Amino acid sequence: MTTSGDTRSSSYVWHPSSKPHLVTKVAEGLTSVLFPPRCLLCGGRTERLALLCERCAQGLPSLDGTRCYRCQEPLAEEGLDLCRACGTRDRGFDIARALGPYASGWGRLVCALKFDHERMVARFLSFCLAEYLNHARSFGHFDVVSYVPMNRVDRRARGFNQAQLLATGLAKRLGLPLMALLVKKHRTPPQAGLSARERRENLREAFHLIRSGKGNVLLIDDIFTTGSTVEACAHTLKSGSYKEVFVLTVARA
Repeated sequence: MTTSGDTRSSSYVWHPSSKPHLVTKVAEGLTSVLFPPRCLLCGGRTERLALLCERCAQGLPSLDGTRCYRCQEPLAEEGLDLCRACGTRDRGFDIARALGPYASGWGRLVCALKFDHERMVARFLSFCLAEYLNHARSFGHFDVVSYVPMNRVDRRARGFNQAQLLATGLAKRLGLPLMALLVKKHRTPPQAGLSARERRENLREAFHLIRSGKGNVLLIDDIFTTGSTVEACAHTLKSGSYKEVFVLTVARA
């Protein structure tokens, strides 16, 4: 199965305000003269303080090729619907989708948010997530938006949880409640460099449910790599009687 019926070509054109009033227009005009806006990806000039230039915004790629229906893992054979992981074990989440590949502008935007603390990137990406949901129709009905939590030490060191920022902006755009449903009880060693099995073991019992419920959850994170993190979160959510867990991330590694 391919993702062609599930995604579309990128056309993300976003400005800080779609209908600025006069004061905003004047302020933006002065700022543009004193500090000419530059595209975060290519460094070219942008209009009206836009985060990306038109070319880079239009060029953000979607995932293509034959992919697993559940998690979008690339498949070697077109006749298959599920990857080995999704076909051989209960992954917790029902469907996982990402806007595009990490090895692209999507990954650079995530890094700008996480490591350069470019907060406006979160607003742009939450807009992109909302646009995806409005057009792709990948998921069924969901009742609440939540996010993958960070432990207190890591959150304090970074100053924010990027998944929470994305979920907050998305929930506001969708007009749905945002709820913190999970906490991460303790620090875990970095996932980078670990195998899929090691990642799952690394996260065993790392997440704790703080609010049970009966509806469907849209779980937000920044990157989907092996899916171990969202898998652990989804299992914890379903232990609290949530019915379906849909995962949406910005990028897929």
